[in-house]
Amino acid sequence: MRRIFTSDRIIFPVLILNILVLFLLSFEGLKSYFPILEVIDLSCTLFFLIEALMKISLYKWRGYMASNWNKLDFFIVLLTTPSLLVLFLPIPDFTFLLVLRLLRIVKFFRFLQFVPHLQDLLIGVGRSLKASLFVLAGFFFYNLSVSLFTYYLFRDLAPQYFSNGFESFYIIFKIFTIEGWYEIPDAIAQNGAPWMSAATRVYFMVIVLTGGIFGFSIVNAIFVEEMISNENDELEERLIRVEHKLDLLLEKLEEKEDK
Repeated sequence: MRRIFTSDRIIFPVLILNILVLFLLSFEGLKSYFPILEVIDLSCTLFFLIEALMKISLYKWRGYMASNWNKLDFFIVLLTTPSLLVLFLPIPDFTFLLVLRLLRIVKFFRFLQFVPHLQDLLIGVGRSLKASLFVLAGFFFYNLSVSLFTYYLFRDLAPQYFSNGFESFYIIFKIFTIEGWYEIPDAIAQNGAPWMSAATRVYFMVIVLTGGIFGFSIVNAIFVEEMISNENDELEERLIRVEHKLDLLLEKLEEKEDK
């Protein structure tokens, strides 16, 4: 019995089943199957609750909480267990029922513990964020400066895009992503003189070039470089050790030749 609730070979398929059920519950066309899917979801929630209790009984509280993954599991169990109340209590308040259903989504985070080398990945992300902090800050203030300048420049010509500083900031960031960037200058150009239309298009082309192509490329390059720097450092250390061993081997061969 205890093996069922402590074996990853069983826990992982149950987690996948639960995620699949929650996915199916998002389709209104399957509404006739919702009662069955709800029972399966609640059964999975009950399974995870028993799993946590079994592990606490097996490892004791301190031993159980010594693992960060167990801390995450316990937190998720605390959030999702109240959804079991629908089995025992009538819940007339639809808002409360909706909150209980939304909390079930946090079970997705359990999937993280099955990602291989996740700890190394998170360390790399943390190192990359530290190295990219000043670049990201510079990119943020560049976006802010361009958005304020663009707001005062086009607030009368295109109030639907630049109605305030925040809307302008969002639009400029959207342009930086190069996602449909041309739609906005084209819409503005329709309301102006020919020379204004050309100037508007050139202005937004410069924004795309400086922020979207150069800006994002620099941030991405620094981030990726720091992500793989740890692996490069390890490879460099191995090469140094190999080189040292080769030097020792050559010294021994030279000594034998001298004799």
